[in-house]
Amino acid sequence: MRSSALIRKVVEPSLASLPRDEGIRGALPGPGMLREKVPRVLIRALAIYTAIVLPLIVTIVLVGSHDSRSRAIILMATGLVLIWVVVGGLLTLRLRGRVRELLGRISLRWEWKFFLLATALALLEEAVTTSMTNLAPEFGSQIGVAFITASNNYLVVIAFSSVVVFVPEFAAWVLLLRRYAFTTNEVFLLYGFLGTTMEASLNPTALIGGFWFFVYGLMVYLPAFSVPPRPGAVTPRWFHYVLAYFVPLAFALPVVGADTVIAHSLGIHLWA
Repeated sequence: MRSSALIRKVVEPSLASLPRDEGIRGALPGPGMLREKVPRVLIRALAIYTAIVLPLIVTIVLVGSHDSRSRAIILMATGLVLIWVVVGGLLTLRLRGRVRELLGRISLRWEWKFFLLATALALLEEAVTTSMTNLAPEFGSQIGVAFITASNNYLVVIAFSSVVVFVPEFAAWVLLLRRYAFTTNEVFLLYGFLGTTMEASLNPTALIGGFWFFVYGLMVYLPAFSVPPRPGAVTPRWFHYVLAYFVPLAFALPVVGADTVIAHSLGIHLWA
């Protein structure tokens, strides 16, 4: 398909030019080539899969469906992918060295740099998704009928639906990175997997597209890439990768519960 070929033409050269994972410097021991190679291969595979499957899904919905809501939602998702994943991802790859150098000049502990940068990127990503939701009329539907956020109000979205949940997850990752030498690409994949499963808990079709790995992974890629060497961090064992899924989730769940109660008490209605 023409759209699939275009995305692959844009994405694959950038993926091919990726240097070895040197983000969390000092994280890879001498013989740790497998930990470097496997995540890079998985990210490439996900990118190629998304570049093939997403245009196929978009075409099927736009050509085969007369449901204005479904058509609007798929266009919103496409806009999110093009702006955040493709454009944002390419900018991330191009500017990551400069960002790491700039952050290195700031006299602040790396934990705070990671946490604040991840939060800032999450706020930016939600600005994109909320903008897509507000474009529902332009996509042939109505606001409140077709949406990819829990509200068309940005402040409601970040305070009662998304970023408020991400913040404790980022705090959990700070604790994990203090103890364990996860590589940048491992952090990308692990958080991308958590985000994908969280989206799938609301809509199981999130597992099909593949792009949610990139939506969430890009929130933590630059922060992880900028983390300096930590002499006390140990090489993760297999069960630490399991912890890297459940610890952020455990940090987030109490916030989800409290946030739901607060939103209800304030009379704030969320769409999803």
